[in-house]
Amino acid sequence: MTARSDGVSRRDLIRVAGLAGVATAAAGCGEGWGGQASGTKGKVNITYALWDAYQQVGYQKSIDDFQRRNPDIAVTIEQIPYSSYQPKITAGYISGNAPDLFWVNTPFLADWIASGILSDVTDRVTADKVDLEQYYPALVRLHERDGRLYGLPKDWDTIGLYYNRDFVAKHRVQIPDTLTWTPDGGGNFGQFLQQLTVDRAGRHPGDAGFRPDQIATYGIGVSNDPQSGYGNFLAMNGGGLIPEPYATESSLDTDGNKAAMRYVLQTLDDAHVMVPAAAMGPNGNGANALQLFAQGRVATYMAGDWNTNSLAQTATFKVGVLPLPEGPQGSVCVFNGLTDGMNSATEHPEEAWRLARWLASAESQKILGEGGYVWPAIESLDPLFLRYWKGKDIDMSAFLTAARGKVSNWPVTYGIAEAITDIGTALGPAFLGSGSIDAGLAAAQKVADYRIQAATKTAS
Repeated sequence: MTARSDGVSRRDLIRVAGLAGVATAAAGCGEGWGGQASGTKGKVNITYALWDAYQQVGYQKSIDDFQRRNPDIAVTIEQIPYSSYQPKITAGYISGNAPDLFWVNTPFLADWIASGILSDVTDRVTADKVDLEQYYPALVRLHERDGRLYGLPKDWDTIGLYYNRDFVAKHRVQIPDTLTWTPDGGGNFGQFLQQLTVDRAGRHPGDAGFRPDQIATYGIGVSNDPQSGYGNFLAMNGGGLIPEPYATESSLDTDGNKAAMRYVLQTLDDAHVMVPAAAMGPNGNGANALQLFAQGRVATYMAGDWNTNSLAQTATFKVGVLPLPEGPQGSVCVFNGLTDGMNSATEHPEEAWRLARWLASAESQKILGEGGYVWPAIESLDPLFLRYWKGKDIDMSAFLTAARGKVSNWPVTYGIAEAITDIGTALGPAFLGSGSIDAGLAAAQKVADYRIQAATKTAS
């Protein structure tokens, strides 16, 4: 995740937002889905911002349908690279040229609510009688603050274990019905990864003559990433980055988190089943993980379902997906979903709301689901996405099972986007083996608390 550019402070943002006289949008337009508002003169142009090129194709199809139903509205999609997304939206809001509607990732949410960037859509949802029960309840809660709603759910994602089906078949690896792990090294997950790890002579860890300095394929790579990497092990051991939504301090430096991190960074590493963190990217952040998997350097790829299209295009082998191993707390997975945020200073709030409402509708989410672009936030439509990828010979059931099980919501609180970046830096030495796990978690807690508490003070 990226921090906001140094030239934009929260205090400046709040002051500018206040001077702009931004108000919560009034009650909704009242027409049916995609209906044309009365009294519109000419065509209104609005901008919709996102960061994913593959999903943009699907959203263009949905928006084409929206524009056919709403000939008075023209929508331009603006693609902004994720690395600069948060600062560009924020700077655009301050300068008065932010998109009318834009994707909101959970780490941006709290700051954008406090700063006044996002419109409160609660009254519009009530006036238009939007059925919130059609969505995953966790997604609705994710975008609420003090009983107010700041966006409708449009998609979700979970984490799974992509695996090389050809490699598994070649080495006759038996996949257990349920993978398990415990902080003390128990469970069958480590043994499973040993079967997947081979040196250049075809030997596995534990075999006579196995050469840990000549490993051709590792069992797994775990990234220095609290969403698609180590954060899931923390959650499965009862921990996490923060203890609750909008917490004023982090909960990283705990005995439970230390035990989970020791399993990942010591137990798996000592067993020679985990690819060295240095190969995964800067500070082990996972930037190279998909490439390592596609090249056959690792047999499993712990990642979010949004990577499926890239894998389908780059992997030269058959790809499967397994659920994450169950930990002491059972099966727990980091869960997230995006919403479409309305620019509170938009000159076209009615038109922006009509687009937001359309994108959260069953009609739009059916287009995205059956095209294999996203898991729909409307739970009953999920089989469409599942069916699409089964047609591509990739069974995505593990992700759906995770979403319908016990989940740990991606953390939301003030300053968390900057905190996540700093946490990754603080944990880097522990991942790279140049620092201890205890020291890494202590440093991560310190920098996270600084970010969170400073942002909370500014927001209050």
